[in-house]
Amino acid sequence: MKTYITLPFRYLLGRKMRTLLTTLAVVFGVAVVFAVNMMLPTMAATLSASETGVTGEVDMTVTSVTSNSFSPDALDQVAQTTGVAAVAPAFQRQVVLPAESNTPPFNLIGLEPARSETVRFYQVTDGRFLSDSDTRSAVVSRQLAAAMGIGVGDTFALPTPDGVVELSVVGLFQTQDDQVLVPLSTVQEMFAAPGQITAIDVIITAGADREAVRQELQSKLGSAFSVGSAVANTEFAQSLQLGLVVLNVFGVLALFMGAFLIFNTFRTVVVERRRDIGMLRAVGATRGTVTRLILVESALQGVIGTALGLALGYLIGTSLMSGLQGVLNQFMRLRLSEPVVPVEAVVLSVVLGIGVTVLAGLLPALAAGRVPVLAALREERTEVVRRRVSRGALAGAGFVVLGVVFLFLPNTGLILLGSVLVLAGLVMLAPLLLTPLARLLDPVIHWLFAREGLIAEGNVKRNPGRAAVTVSALMIALAIIVALSSSFLSIRQVFESNLRKSLGADILLLPPNVAVWRGNVGVGEEFGRQLGQIPGIATWSGMSFAPALVEGAGMQVFGIDPATYGQVSGLGFEQGDDSTYAELANGRNAIANKIFMTTLGYNVGDEVPVQTPNGEQRYRIVGVGTDYMGAKIVSLYVSKGNMAVDFGRADDIIVMANLAPGADEAAVKTAVEDLMKGYPQLTLYWGAEWVADQLAYLGQLFAAYYVIFIALMIPSVLGLINTLAINVLERTREIGVLRAIGATRGQIRRLVVAESLLLGMAGTALGLLVGLALGYGFTTLIGNLFSANAAYYFPFAGVVFAIALALIMALVASLLPARQAARVKIVQALQYE
Repeated sequence: MKTYITLPFRYLLGRKMRTLLTTLAVVFGVAVVFAVNMMLPTMAATLSASETGVTGEVDMTVTSVTSNSFSPDALDQVAQTTGVAAVAPAFQRQVVLPAESNTPPFNLIGLEPARSETVRFYQVTDGRFLSDSDTRSAVVSRQLAAAMGIGVGDTFALPTPDGVVELSVVGLFQTQDDQVLVPLSTVQEMFAAPGQITAIDVIITAGADREAVRQELQSKLGSAFSVGSAVANTEFAQSLQLGLVVLNVFGVLALFMGAFLIFNTFRTVVVERRRDIGMLRAVGATRGTVTRLILVESALQGVIGTALGLALGYLIGTSLMSGLQGVLNQFMRLRLSEPVVPVEAVVLSVVLGIGVTVLAGLLPALAAGRVPVLAALREERTEVVRRRVSRGALAGAGFVVLGVVFLFLPNTGLILLGSVLVLAGLVMLAPLLLTPLARLLDPVIHWLFAREGLIAEGNVKRNPGRAAVTVSALMIALAIIVALSSSFLSIRQVFESNLRKSLGADILLLPPNVAVWRGNVGVGEEFGRQLGQIPGIATWSGMSFAPALVEGAGMQVFGIDPATYGQVSGLGFEQGDDSTYAELANGRNAIANKIFMTTLGYNVGDEVPVQTPNGEQRYRIVGVGTDYMGAKIVSLYVSKGNMAVDFGRADDIIVMANLAPGADEAAVKTAVEDLMKGYPQLTLYWGAEWVADQLAYLGQLFAAYYVIFIALMIPSVLGLINTLAINVLERTREIGVLRAIGATRGQIRRLVVAESLLLGMAGTALGLLVGLALGYGFTTLIGNLFSANAAYYFPFAGVVFAIALALIMALVASLLPARQAARVKIVQALQYE
């Protein structure tokens, strides 16, 4: 067993530079995977902390599965269940105020003081707790009071749909979350929800079976309720999950490219140790022993690379979240919690890091075990791993042809599959294509480097298998850049089109969160009446929000006025047109967005069972349209009348208005600002300016993605450095001969640079082909998921960027091997075996 450890370590330490380069490939891939799998749990924990109930521990909580308010009729059912010792109703609303208020988001919780103290403990540090006789009184958490600059005896204002309400602070209490506790009747009045509650806190009898009580409660209350903990924000979770998938793709691709590098390295290891392997076999080592030695060596690199990758991934993850904090605070008023490191993220990273490394070394290890003893002891240096090019080429050509055919079919899945087949096929064809590519690129290399270019071309042709692995890694990196460049152009077009159509009104009154709607406080009918009376306002309309479930899946429902919504805003229709709005007023009709139709499989005319606070209601789909608010999440648009009846929400979270022709903008702005003094929950924006700001933020986001693209080139650069360094080592004697017959150090350096550029240009050519195919597939997928108007755009900027980046990286990769080659001493090189 000791031999299986000492020999691999000796070989790794004997080639320090190569070991470093291959290990770095693993480190980078693992770091990306681990970092992005930290981000979702951390952000989910942040969201959960912002939506949790009051302080203290209860055994379980009963909530609506839609997270809406509900009638307290269920309170008696819960209280009379065997094993339940105490219950207390609560009405909770998260309140998010504009950043200008300097007030962090907090939970406003209405409760019955006497009953609430039977299920929770409140550590009051100043003043007193609420009493049953209190009305406009509040107990505030200490840290929130400090942030707001208030204390016992002070008053503060809270926004409600009907205006500002003044509350008097009667006590401060200790808790980890930002909370304001008020009497239950007060919060019900503030949000026009008389008699409604959002949660029932439950304490079970000592010794009772917790799970049995939970199951009995669930059976009694039915599927409309959740018994256990508060329901998470499903809309935000969907957005986070989508982002996680995209970022994980980057990490897996980085590991995949690293696998090419590892595979190439261990193929060369087998060639270099041919004589050593023969010696081991001659003294009694079996084929299995030789195979295991190579596998242990790859596993050691995987273990070391994974360990370092986990550490680097943690640093990357915390740095990314630190950078996101400003954006989250500005647009979502969220403060990130401490980084969460789930066990699943560690396991996934370890399995991928070590697994990919071992698999990459498997074929070279098997090849090492098949080295003939006598042939290995002879002093000939031939390629050990010989690919059956004919079979691989035939399979690769078949994949490419099939992929191209799929690209022109009307099925989204087949189009995406076709782009992947083109990628796989060109990877398999790379060894066969490299020689003609080198010949095709020969004039350019010869023009740049004259004699050195001819030698570089010969070196590539001499070992196309190894060079093809490096070219494939570079090809994949460039394909990603080109593909996502075209996809981003399409996304930007869809984004801008939806943005201008949905939020292109002259005046926008927006909440702090235009992503996590639940914390927003809307405005009621009185606000709209006063807004409509302002001279210069031609027309206005609002939009309300409520969460809901369809077939157990979370979704968002928006309420719009069928008569006025189309005058200030609008949906991008795939099925239907502006006349479809009128159908929303005729019964329970709804317009679904494209993701709703694609995900749940409905058609126009179908009836959809929607779980509402008042039970299941069936809505008939009359059109398919998408706007800026529903671009990423399953959404329905219903009339405001149905929203009030079925969901109990009549407040508008967004209000839009257009100016009358010739209106005095300054006077209108002053009048609207005066009106909004009583409704500080919304912020006034001029539509054109806000749209421009959003497009600028989108540009910044895409710029951040290009940084990730550049990072994806790292394994390819490492592969180029590794391949060139190995070539320098294998051609040590050849370099000595060239130096002996008069070649200068500069010529030797140019020889290595020429070979690097040749490999770089070959990888670029193949990468552009694959990238264009992948980009077409991704764009088609975007169009089918989000919008029928998503068109494919040729990524001129992405192509130029990819070509420039590839050539720069090729030059950078050649610097170290070129220096190494130029420093070879003639006498030692001529004696090298």
